[in-house]
Amino acid sequence: MSNQHFHVEREGDEVTLQVQVPREAIAAKGRDLLELARARLTIPGFRSGRAPDHLVLRYYGEEEFARDLKEELIEEWLGRALAELGLDPVTTPRVETTAFQRDEQLAFRARFAVLPEVAVPDELPIEVPEPPPAAVTEDELQGVLQELRRDAAVLEPKAGPAGEGDVVRLQRGGREWEGEATASRPIGRQLLGVQPGSEVTLVDEEGHAEPFSVTGVYQLLLPGPEETARHYGHPSWEAFVEAVRTRMVEIAEAQRRRTWRLAALDAAAEALSVEVPPSLLAEAVAEEAQELGIPASERPKLEEAVRRKLRREILASRLAEAKGLLPTREEVEKLASAVGREPDAIRAGIVIERAADWILAHARRSG
Repeated sequence: MSNQHFHVEREGDEVTLQVQVPREAIAAKGRDLLELARARLTIPGFRSGRAPDHLVLRYYGEEEFARDLKEELIEEWLGRALAELGLDPVTTPRVETTAFQRDEQLAFRARFAVLPEVAVPDELPIEVPEPPPAAVTEDELQGVLQELRRDAAVLEPKAGPAGEGDVVRLQRGGREWEGEATASRPIGRQLLGVQPGSEVTLVDEEGHAEPFSVTGVYQLLLPGPEETARHYGHPSWEAFVEAVRTRMVEIAEAQRRRTWRLAALDAAAEALSVEVPPSLLAEAVAEEAQELGIPASERPKLEEAVRRKLRREILASRLAEAKGLLPTREEVEKLASAVGREPDAIRAGIVIERAADWILAHARRSG
């Protein structure tokens, strides 16, 4: 694809866009920059905005002017080319200047990825087995109830060493932490026996050691069942237990539904041969690795997880576009305001859910 100023080459989902900025546009942008500089700079012997071009350039700096001119032209003409050609990069465009003379010419190329096209049929020849109904075991319920009792407990300072179940407060570098002294966890075992005012060095599972000051040791005074229920606003222990059980089932059902939806997206992406553009995958993996501090040895595992996530998002986006499932701006803004989250995250979540539900409605069932 090409026109007088733009030329596009596409290999799969990787795009190379070449832009030739017309000479008159370079001249116009140069005049604009000079006028802005003329108004901003104070040049001895001239009233504000009255200095000649050659002095404005001297005070601006020839190299700085050329650099700013080129950067502003690239930003403007890249945006113009993307809009005119209907291109929507999903990676950061990598821009390379191929020719530049300040008053004569500017040519550059930008490389980026776009979402692959996905043809979604009206029926999908896939099976997505339905997970078993959500359930909460008695052990799970009792575990949560015990945690809630602990959260409602009163902390009583201890003068002696930390024993099983005691809370230990730690300080390092002006920050404070709380830990539970318990033989059931690696860090908790290291807190057993520590005393207020002492120093302790804690070693995590990866072998990193950090020194802490022990600022306090506390015994948990657990409330009784009825007192716990009242603490959480329930009239009786039985009512509290039932409310906790109901909430746990709701959470388990939401997780079951999420697992089923993701399985549907994975199955459909595989059946429709959805692939992630290589540059998009590389960029996303690099960002995740840096943000999470993942070492090079863990990159293959991370890459597979990111690839699976991106395949789901690509399929969901294309399917929602094709089947009219995209949410309106009003829908997104209303929900974002209600739950206090960013609109982009809300929109992405809606698209994933609607696309997955469409797949489940148009796929073979087994269960």
